[in-house]
Amino acid sequence: MSILKNSFDNISEEDEALIRSYFKGYDYASSGYTFLANYAWRTGYDIYWEIVDKYMFIGAVNPMIEEYHAFFSMPLTADGTYEPESLRAAVLEIKRRCDAADVEFELALIPWHMKQYVEAAFPEGVSWECDPGDSDYVYLKAKLISLSGRALHKKKNHMNFFKKNYKYTVKKLDTDSAGEAMAFVEELRMAKEQHEGKRINSLRLEEEAIREMLKLADSPEIYSAAIYIDGKIAALALGERLNEDTAVEHFEKAQDEYRGLYQVICSEFCKGLPEEIVYVNREEDMGLENLRLAKEALRPVRMEDKYVCSFTSEVV
Repeated sequence: MSILKNSFDNISEEDEALIRSYFKGYDYASSGYTFLANYAWRTGYDIYWEIVDKYMFIGAVNPMIEEYHAFFSMPLTADGTYEPESLRAAVLEIKRRCDAADVEFELALIPWHMKQYVEAAFPEGVSWECDPGDSDYVYLKAKLISLSGRALHKKKNHMNFFKKNYKYTVKKLDTDSAGEAMAFVEELRMAKEQHEGKRINSLRLEEEAIREMLKLADSPEIYSAAIYIDGKIAALALGERLNEDTAVEHFEKAQDEYRGLYQVICSEFCKGLPEEIVYVNREEDMGLENLRLAKEALRPVRMEDKYVCSFTSEVV
């Protein structure tokens, strides 16, 4: 991407510290607004960044769309403030660059509670769209651990079936087990592609993101759990802290043949989270029907909607 100056590839320690300070400058409450999330997905989405005035812009190219399509997330703030005039000027500078490069400009994945700042900066000349497939599912950690209550009775039965019928151990992933974990993820991806009879690019992109996060598995900021059956990994989960009381589970993988395994890996991941974590953001369903039904069945306490903001030609 030539619109922004700096790539997430090969960033310096100083750059990393600077980027992290912006992510910590405001509670974005959305699963993609962390340094690790952007760093892990950088190879697949060609992610770049640049500070314009007081705002950090992060842009990416969507590899899942054949035509070149760049998008920019909500500009980040280091001090927690958004001023309409300065935000408008900074956004218009990036839009000017896109116009000069003949690239369509849009702000995407804007957390619902931040929509107000863009509207204050652009009271006219913009349109909004909310895709339900982009909304994050947020759950009570305690509920994901216990699956208690009538609404979760079927899920609890699945979990109890697994615990009763299989001998298993739970371990935290580290760099020593990262290779085994990646082999497990690759095996699942290849089985899925063989079943579908085609290359599934989204799974390959996810695989690379998991690889990047596993390189940091020893870091205390990585939350993880792996379930071993007969000495081999059968399920794993990876995540991190999103804010003071919320963790985000970025990745969850399990073998389908074990009834209740998905419920158990989710529960074990949550058990390993810090005590002060109350909520778990399990990201979006990407518009996939089966994933939507599975996430809804766990009864989220709220949804974190995200918006796309498009600009008319009259905005200059």
